[in-house]
Amino acid sequence: MKEVSAGNKLLRALPKPPSGSTGWPWDEEAGPEIYKGKDYFPKISIITPSYNQGKYIEQTIRSVLLQNYPNMEYIIIDGGSSDNSPEIIKKYSRWIKYFVSEKDKGQSDAINKGLLKCEGEIFNWINSDDYYNKDCFKTIAENFSSKDTDIAAGKNRMFFINENKVKTVGVNLMNTLEETIALSAVSQPATFYRLNVFKNLGGLDERLEFVMDQDLWIKYLFKYGQDKIKILNKELTNFRVHTESKTSQNDFIEEYYSIFYSISQKTGMTGHSAVLKKIYGEGIQRDFDFSFDFTKEKIRLAKKVINSLVYFNARKAYTGKDMELLKDCLSVLDKKYLNEEQKSYTLNLKIKLKLIKYKLKPVLNLINSRNKKADF
Repeated sequence: MKEVSAGNKLLRALPKPPSGSTGWPWDEEAGPEIYKGKDYFPKISIITPSYNQGKYIEQTIRSVLLQNYPNMEYIIIDGGSSDNSPEIIKKYSRWIKYFVSEKDKGQSDAINKGLLKCEGEIFNWINSDDYYNKDCFKTIAENFSSKDTDIAAGKNRMFFINENKVKTVGVNLMNTLEETIALSAVSQPATFYRLNVFKNLGGLDERLEFVMDQDLWIKYLFKYGQDKIKILNKELTNFRVHTESKTSQNDFIEEYYSIFYSISQKTGMTGHSAVLKKIYGEGIQRDFDFSFDFTKEKIRLAKKVINSLVYFNARKAYTGKDMELLKDCLSVLDKKYLNEEQKSYTLNLKIKLKLIKYKLKPVLNLINSRNKKADF
């Protein structure tokens, strides 16, 4: 491993930033001295898929390179941009392991092409309009020191440039694996995988346009569980939300729940499928096939997952006073695949639904009052 020198000022060697650009990662770098005293640097592989993001990609590139991480490879797969993206990328070619600009089939295809070039231990991709925080790679390397870590997931700062709004999101692991799969989405930019584990999942599903990261996260959880996921209470990345951003909320929701619809179909839960379609809309891709080999054990887990998702929606329907949806959810919930807390609350909901049906509102109000809940 090469010696880390405090005099190794990468900032001086890189192309000058655009006029007026200051702060990280324009005229600041992660000082190489932050890595002193470390005796091992796991190789980090980063891919940037890019297409016509010349306005932002230089910030992305510099946020990778100016980590000053001693053992890193950076790969950029551009989809044949017609703006100045290739010109910007070429300025930094000396520090980039591999770069190509050619037409591809979309973001997932670009990342999968880049994966063929990756040789590291730790992997992530960052889109060409996002950027890493200053000491991101140091934090990630430290948290992969144990072989018991497959994934390290930090926090992602989302900033809405047209609304002057910022929020921070991260991954939440639930009490049970089935609840994590059903209810916990991944925050991709701040979630780093052990590369061999990522490759073992088969790469990204190129049929998906918006939630390929969520699809892979769900596959990981089904295959490996959640015991080797490390949650970090630290912001690692910055995710730019702007008018040219690819994903709209509606597109995300429809494609995301297509995954769960497919799981319910593949594991024989046709009643649950119908309820999911009612909840999440006709936009669900009913022909999408969640690509996973369900063993008998995994089918049981899948049934717990789908029942947890419907259970969550039953509670939401009750709170939102949507009795028709509540009735639909309760009609398919299977207590064999609910935990004790879910069973108990489902029974409560069934009792409350009957009280409402038979116009016994005073009794229901008394129950809610004793449970310190709002009057229905």
